[in-house]
Amino acid sequence: MLICMETITQISTRGQITLPADTRKQLGLKPGDTLLVHLEGGRIILDPAVVLPVERYTEERIAEFAEQAAMTPAELEQARRRWEE
Repeated sequence: MLICMETITQISTRGQITLPADTRKQLGLKPGDTLLVHLEGGRIILDPAVVLPVERYTEERIAEFAEQAAMTPAELEQARRRWEE
């Protein structure tokens, strides 16, 4: 259960803020976690964000995907029969 609380923090000369330890603990935030910043009606809203790595595929890897996705003639015939139903 989240407890509603207020704390005061300051903005550093580099524009950084420190989230109080109790706040981080209550939200399960750890060093290195990513937050999404929203501005809403003059308020700053911070939400935990999930960042997923992006994989750039080589031509060989794309060909591998295409090969694995290809249907055999028997599978294609079976699919055609079902599509006609």
